[in-house]
Amino acid sequence: MSRRHKRIGWLACALAVLAITAVALVQVRTRAISKPTASELRIETSNSTVQSTQAQTKRSGPRNLSLQPEAFNMGRRLGGRFAPGKREKSVLIGNLTIGSESRVLHTTRTQTDDGEQVEIRIAGSPGLLTWDKGQGARSSGSRANRSDRELIERLVLDGPDQFVLAQLRGASYYTVARNVRPVDAGDNYAGPLWNIVRVNDPEPDETKRAQSSWRLYYVNTATGLIDRIESEVEGQRIVAVISGWTEPSGEKVPTQITWTRQGQTLMQYSLTNFSHAEK
Repeated sequence: MSRRHKRIGWLACALAVLAITAVALVQVRTRAISKPTASELRIETSNSTVQSTQAQTKRSGPRNLSLQPEAFNMGRRLGGRFAPGKREKSVLIGNLTIGSESRVLHTTRTQTDDGEQVEIRIAGSPGLLTWDKGQGARSSGSRANRSDRELIERLVLDGPDQFVLAQLRGASYYTVARNVRPVDAGDNYAGPLWNIVRVNDPEPDETKRAQSSWRLYYVNTATGLIDRIESEVEGQRIVAVISGWTEPSGEKVPTQITWTRQGQTLMQYSLTNFSHAEK
């Protein structure tokens, strides 16, 4: 082979090597651009997790109203407003009598994920009374004074709705006695018997916690409904007696409640109208 041909051969090989090297460099560069770094992967994963968490926070699924068997059974007995997938809004209109004065009371109970939000309007009173788990008893947006707090807690907590919904804020339920008769019942007593269920409020914040940290609910063994509720405020026993029920549109609600302390009547509530719908 001549020297000329050898030079041409070496030149062709050199050009081929250079071409292959250039292609390899382009491919490596392309991969480097398209492939995220480790820090970029962490950022993308973190953003994805945050978006997923936010979506779960906004999502409002069915509530677990079977955490406590006593509350679950009561909810089924009261009606469809305590279905797990619903958030019902109930409006109650009635008369509140304290002493010789009677006023119209307008109550709105709106169910939430952790219980309910209650608004109370009293005819002739400019302020709005409210209660919920997050803030407790409030009057016109401020912390309720003693008298307003007592009124709010009686109207909100001394009833069947909170017996069912208290489980959502972590309340504990304990049946302290079964088939209880009145203390003065004779051998021939044929009246109602009760299962007594104690419900303890777990709220640690004194500004939100009810004045009575517990309540005793007397559940009639024949009807399955609540006849009597007892609580204690400053060492004195408060008794709420439910003496009547109604069932509009299949929803059972009390029509008459009387509160007493040491045998003296504190106040009375009479229901005149009830309506509810899914909010």
